[in-house]
Amino acid sequence: MDLSLKNHLSLSDRILKLIERAILTGSIKPGERLIETELAKNIGISKSPVREALKRLEGEGIVQLLPRKGYFVKDINRKSIEDFFDVMFIIEPASALLSLKNKSETVCGEIDEILSNMERCLRKREHESYRILNDEFHGLFYSLTENEWIMKISQMLRKQAYMLRSLSLYTKDRFSSSLEEHQAIADAYKKGDKRLLEEAVKKHVTMFKENILHSDFVRENSWVSNTNNLNNKTSQA
Repeated sequence: MDLSLKNHLSLSDRILKLIERAILTGSIKPGERLIETELAKNIGISKSPVREALKRLEGEGIVQLLPRKGYFVKDINRKSIEDFFDVMFIIEPASALLSLKNKSETVCGEIDEILSNMERCLRKREHESYRILNDEFHGLFYSLTENEWIMKISQMLRKQAYMLRSLSLYTKDRFSSSLEEHQAIADAYKKGDKRLLEEAVKKHVTMFKENILHSDFVRENSWVSNTNNLNNKTSQA
């Protein structure tokens, strides 16, 4: 594993970000066991900071600790996907509407810059950079709410969304439609039109959900429909 992360972070934070990045980008798959000794050996450190990182990731809902079995990446199943989008349909429109109270020329400029960079990444087929900018786009609206609870909830939602996007392997058409949906959200926001903004956000979440449920990842992994998969897989460990 590459430890080339921001130098200003503590060792513990660097290890956490390293493992988290591997999970969110799909390098470490849902349901995969996280063995402390192997992770420590691959990174070239002792087990203590790895164990601390895994405990923190458990608190963020990314990994889970099973008694007498150890840590595993939180599994993804159809129910967890449905549950995730049930929350997204509530939080995303509400956040967008709340963010209007801080609408300004500066904010609109930031939105335009993100969209311009997303379009550039799409042209150059820099898909990972596109996902990062996608996350930045939604993160901006969350931050503009200035709501402490939304910010806390959004941290978990954004990580789950990033993981799902990485696993679903967007098609060319989906990347294009995704950009159009983000542009529609931006246009409605800049107009200050609450109805159009809510409609644009709900459409985006709907399309995101449909893309995930019809992705190769879901079709090729029949266990996604089994809510008890992780426990079933590990009961024989």
